[in-house]
Amino acid sequence: MGCSRIALLYGLAFIFLVLNLVFGDVSYSIPEEMKRGSVIGNIAKDLGLDLGKLSARKARIDTEDNNVKYCGVNLNTGDLIVQERIDREGLCAKKASCVVKQELVLENPLELHRISIRVQDINDNSPQFKEESLNFEIRESAVKGAGFLLDEAHDTDIGENAVQGYSLQKNDHFKLSVKTKGGGRKYGELVLDKELDREDKKELSL
Repeated sequence: MGCSRIALLYGLAFIFLVLNLVFGDVSYSIPEEMKRGSVIGNIAKDLGLDLGKLSARKARIDTEDNNVKYCGVNLNTGDLIVQERIDREGLCAKKASCVVKQELVLENPLELHRISIRVQDINDNSPQFKEESLNFEIRESAVKGAGFLLDEAHDTDIGENAVQGYSLQKNDHFKLSVKTKGGGRKYGELVLDKELDREDKKELSL
C-alpha cells in the first residue's frame, strides 16, 4: 500500500515538473517560399528574453513532432530566421489553414516556448489543363449560341490565388462564357457567336 502511494506521488510530481517547463507561446504569420535567412520576427523581444543569455543557455529551435526544422535562431540578434524552404502546398495541400509548429528550447534551467507559424499562400503555381489542346468538330449548321464545354484548369494555390477566370483569343466566331461550380471553382464554355461557313474557313485555331 505504501509503495503504491509513493509511485503515485512521484508520477504527479513528474507531470507537474514537465508542465512547468513550458512557458509562453508566440505566433507569427509569414508568406510561403521566403528565402533562407529571412527574418520572421525577433523572438527574444517577443518573449521578453534576455538577449545576452541566449548563447549561454544554448538556445535552439526544435520541432514538436520530429519534423523538419524550418526555423533557426540568431543568438546574436534574437531573430527567428527561415532555415528551410516552406512550401505551403507541400505541407497543407488545399487546407484553408496551414500552421507549422516549432519550439524554442533554452537550457540551465530547461525552458520551452512553443512557436506557431501560420503560412500564407502566395500565387506561385500556374493553372494547368489536363490536355494541352482540345479538338471540336462543329457542323456549319450549328446555330448562334451553341455551347461547347471546355476543360477546367486546376491550380494548387488556394483562395484568391486559385483560378479566377479565363480569357479567349479575339476571333470572329466564338466568345467565352465563364461559369462557376460549387465551391467557387470556375470553368469555361465556348459559345458560337457567329455562324460558321466551311467554304470560307475549314479550321479555326484559338
